[in-house]
Amino acid sequence: MIEIHFQESLDALKLYERLCSAQQERNINYIDVLYEQENIITICIDKKSNELVDSFIIPVITSFFIETKEDIWMLSMMQELFYFSDFEERQQILEIARSIIEGERKGIPVIADLVPREELISTSLSTLLTDSISFSFESFIKFRLKDYSDRLLQYVEISIDEYKLEQEYQNFIQNLRDYITERDSKLEHVNILHNDQFLLFSEQFSEIKRDEVIKYIDRKLIQSYPMYIDSSIIAPLVSMNPSSINLYTNQVDDGMVQTIRNIFQERVRIFSKKEFIESQHLLVHKKI
Repeated sequence: MIEIHFQESLDALKLYERLCSAQQERNINYIDVLYEQENIITICIDKKSNELVDSFIIPVITSFFIETKEDIWMLSMMQELFYFSDFEERQQILEIARSIIEGERKGIPVIADLVPREELISTSLSTLLTDSISFSFESFIKFRLKDYSDRLLQYVEISIDEYKLEQEYQNFIQNLRDYITERDSKLEHVNILHNDQFLLFSEQFSEIKRDEVIKYIDRKLIQSYPMYIDSSIIAPLVSMNPSSINLYTNQVDDGMVQTIRNIFQERVRIFSKKEFIESQHLLVHKKI
């Protein structure tokens, strides 16, 4: 028999409902899940076996923690340990944390080889649920889920760093938007070809050579954003401040492509590299 004591009735009820639902789905008739005494769940197993604990009880409790507790605990860490008091700010950080946990964010090497958090919970449960036992749900969380709690803290720390970087990026983008809004255009139209690098072309598709590109650059931009602004394309492009931009690329998700789009917004139109060649040839034929 496994007996779990709860301080919170809602936790007891939610876990009880999950256990009953899983029992019905798997048609297991040699387990009784009881919730007769207030805040106590009793699991009576006629055929006690490690396999049953591993395949039924531990997965249900593990999913309970991940699906009902994880977000609450991470939000609490943000407020109590990192002093993020604003609700909307915490929600934004939580969204980043969820995207990291679900593997949607690439390029964060520190989490690449981590043991799955489900395994951290199930390992803690398996060391406890070896024999008939009565235990406190809250004590289990406090004393046996430290590895899992540390993992969530790690996700929160990484997410806060990512959030701060995103805020800095958005401020940077907004400042450049303000810059181009407040200044006149030096060129009416620019074509950009994205290969391994970004090449600038005039409206007539003649390449704007590097030495000419450099002449356009407003040095104050470099001085204002030395860590962020790219001197090969962003600095000259913002300094030129074209009224319209045709950007030819086969990599629309490229970071620099997205930055150009974010700065110039509706001024930018995206085309394929094939269309660049076609447009260039068409212009040549027109001249002939």
